[in-house]
Amino acid sequence: MNAKMTRRAALAHISAWMSSAVFADTWPGKKKLLAIADPREWYGHVNYHHDSASHTLATVERLGRESGSWITIMRTDMELLRKGKLPGTNARTLDDFDGIFYMGEGPWDISDEQKANLLSFVHDDGKGFVAGHAGNGGHLLLWPEYAQMIGGNLVSEFPTTDLPVILEDPKFPGVDGFERAFWFKDQFTVVGPNFSREVDHVIMRLDASKLEEAKARQTTPSKGFERAAATRRPDGDMPIVWARKYGKGRVWYSSFGHEETSLDDRRVQKMYIGAIRWALGLVDADVSPHPLR
Repeated sequence: MNAKMTRRAALAHISAWMSSAVFADTWPGKKKLLAIADPREWYGHVNYHHDSASHTLATVERLGRESGSWITIMRTDMELLRKGKLPGTNARTLDDFDGIFYMGEGPWDISDEQKANLLSFVHDDGKGFVAGHAGNGGHLLLWPEYAQMIGGNLVSEFPTTDLPVILEDPKFPGVDGFERAFWFKDQFTVVGPNFSREVDHVIMRLDASKLEEAKARQTTPSKGFERAAATRRPDGDMPIVWARKYGKGRVWYSSFGHEETSLDDRRVQKMYIGAIRWALGLVDADVSPHPLR
C-alpha cells in the first residue's frame, strides 16, 4: 500500500470516527454564547475590517469568564448559524447555544434556511440576541425580518465625537454605573422609521436638545455630523440602547463600541454583562415599552 492510499484510509477512518462519536459537553451547566464579529460580508467588502472587532470579541469572552455567567465561542464567520448537526465535526450549532452576541453588518450573505434558523432560535426557542454597535447596520434593509427583530435599523451615524446621552432606565441590569445624563465619545448610530417606542424599551438615548453644543465641542468639524443630525427621526427621538421581547426570546441592542476604547470603559463592560445576562435569562427586567421621557 503506497503512502497516498495509506493517508486516504487514515482520513476515512478518522472521518468515520468523527461522524459516530458522541462529544461531551465541555462546559456542563454553563450558559453558552456564540459571539460573532466582523464577518467577511461586511457591506460586501471582503477587505474591510472594523478596528474594534477583535477587542470586542476578546472583551465579551473575558467578561463571561470573569463573571462566571457564560462561556463564549468566538467566530468571524456565519457557519454556526444553523440548526442540527454538522456531519463529521464536533462544531456546535444554534442548538448548542443559549444566546448570540453579534457585532457585524453587511447584507447577511447566508442561506434562507440559516436566516429562518436564526429567527426561530430567538422567536420560537426563547434564546437571546445581543447586538453591539454595527449589529443594526443599514444593509439590514435587505433582510427586513432581521431589522424587525433588532427593532431599529441604522440609517446614519455620527462621526466619533463627544455626544450627550440620557439614561432613561437606570433600573435595567448593568447600567447603574452611568449617571442620568452624561457625555460619551463614540460613533453613535441614528435609527430609522422601523424603530418604535411601542415595541422597544429604550434604555438610553442621545439628547437631541444638546446637538448644537455637541457640534461646537468637535475638535475637527465634520460633514458627517451634519448629515447624521439631519437624518434623525421627525420626532427627534435618538435611541442608542434598547431591549425588547421577540416572540419567546430577548433582544438587546447598543450603539456603543465603534471605538475599541469604549470596551475598556468599566461602565460599558458592566452594561454588557448586564445585557448578556438578561438575554441569557439569568436575570429579569421590565422591558415594557414607554414613551419618550
